[in-house]
Amino acid sequence: MEVLYDSPPLAISYDPAHEWLYVEWRGSHTAASALSGGEQVLACLRQKPCHKMLNDNTLVTNDWEPAARWVGNDFYPELADLQMRYVAWVCATNWSARKSMETAMLFITTPTVVLKLFRKSENSRLDVMLSLSKHLYRFIERT
Repeated sequence: MEVLYDSPPLAISYDPAHEWLYVEWRGSHTAASALSGGEQVLACLRQKPCHKMLNDNTLVTNDWEPAARWVGNDFYPELADLQMRYVAWVCATNWSARKSMETAMLFITTPTVVLKLFRKSENSRLDVMLSLSKHLYRFIERT
């Protein structure tokens, strides 16, 4: 993995083997941090164009509901404009964070998003990535 950006609330890497962007959100987020993080994701996508993204929310600890409409109406269409086609979104284990994600999904029309909630036993990042990779590729093959 090639690290493109790393800060306490957000890490973004590019995986050349799978040709995808790996985005890991961490801790507490607000509408402002979601917006600035989204802008950072777009900047990294411009730097490393690809069609797949693994959007990992397992470490998000709070609700970010005020940003949900922006995520669906603005951020995801911008991803699609940059040729992003598939997003695998790993659900947060925190209930309020997961609820915010589900609200954002109401507004997303493009690109295609695949959601996955992992059991606590699947806690290794490698396990998560490998499992999600299988789900994403199966989905892509069906579409």
